[in-house]
Amino acid sequence: MDAAKRRIDALEQTVNRATPPEKIWTDEKQLLAVNPWHDDLAPAVAAERWERVTELSDACDDLSSRWYELETELKGAHTNAAKAHADSLRKGTEAPATASLVFEAEKRLEGCSMVLAETVGELRRARNAYDALLKDRTFLTAYRDAVVKEFKKQRAEAVKRFSALASAVEQTRRRYVTLMGLTVDDLDAISEDEIPYLPLGKGWASAEVASSLNTLGAQIKETDPVLSGDLLTMPLDELSKVAAELAEDRKAEVEANRQNYWATDGIVSSRTII
Repeated sequence: MDAAKRRIDALEQTVNRATPPEKIWTDEKQLLAVNPWHDDLAPAVAAERWERVTELSDACDDLSSRWYELETELKGAHTNAAKAHADSLRKGTEAPATASLVFEAEKRLEGCSMVLAETVGELRRARNAYDALLKDRTFLTAYRDAVVKEFKKQRAEAVKRFSALASAVEQTRRRYVTLMGLTVDDLDAISEDEIPYLPLGKGWASAEVASSLNTLGAQIKETDPVLSGDLLTMPLDELSKVAAELAEDRKAEVEANRQNYWATDGIVSSRTII
C-alpha cells in the first residue's frame, strides 16, 4: 500500500488535474501493446507476460472512455449548479448546496486521470518485462529447442508431401497438354483468329510451373548444412565451431575464384565471383 501511495503522490505532482486521456494515453504509449515477437512455441512465460501487457492496454482504453463519461457528468454538475443558483436568485430563496456535488465530480475526473497515468506506467513496466525475455539466455535456449524440434518435424513433412505433389502436378501438366492438343489442334474447337488472344500455353503448361517444381525439388534434396537448415539446428556448443569452419572454407573458395583482368581503360581490376 505504501508503494502504491507513493506512486499516486508522485502522479499528483506530475499529472495536471483532469488531464485529458490523449495527453496520457498517447499514440506512442499505445504502441507498447502491439507487435508481440513470440509465437506458440515460446515458453509459457512469454504468453503470460504478453497477456499482462494486453490487459493493461485494455484497461487504459477503458479508463479513457470512462474519463469522457466523467467529464460529461462534471459538465452536467456545473450546469445543474448554475441553474439551481440562478433559480434561487430569481425566487429570492436560499441558494442550494451544490458545491459538494460539483467537487465530487471534479475529483472523480481528476482521479481517473491519475489512475490512467499510473496504468500507463504499469504498462510500460509490463512491456519492459516482456522484452527482457529477449535477453534471458535460459528462455531463448528453451524457445530455440522447441523451434528446432518443430522445424525438423515440418521439414520431414514437407519432404514426404513433396513427392506426391510433384507427381500430381506433372500428371496434371501432361493431361493439360494432351487436352489442349485434342481440343485445339485435332477438333478445331477454337478459331485460329481467337487463339492468339487466349494464353493456352500458359497456366498448367507454363514453364514457370516446371521451374518452380525444380526449385522446390532442389531445396527438398538440399544437403548443404546451411541451405538445408541443418546448421541452425545443431547444439549451440557445436554450431559455433562448425559455422567458423564453413565460413573459412567459403572464404577460401571465394578467394580461389577471384579473377584479375584488364579493364577497358587498361587498369588492372579485380572481380570476386561468389
